[in-house]
Amino acid sequence: MGTTEKKDWIIFCSCDKKEHKLRTGFVIHKKVKHLIMNLQSKSPGVCWLGIRGKFFNCSIINAHAATEENSDIEKYAFMMN
Repeated sequence: MGTTEKKDWIIFCSCDKKEHKLRTGFVIHKKVKHLIMNLQSKSPGVCWLGIRGKFFNCSIINAHAATEENSDIEKYAFMMN
């Protein structure tokens, strides 16, 4: 999981360290940074963000799914993650 800060934004991204494929991530405005409870990456293609809310907390999942262009092995690996 990597973090990059720009002028008003924070970019959280998850990707394969060797090939930089299957990138997933979130772009968050710095004004709401204090509401982020957790940020986790299960694999290069799947990550989630926990956000504190006024009445309830929220989890947002971001996943990069295999498509028909991928091999059967890659599709199976995605489903097993």
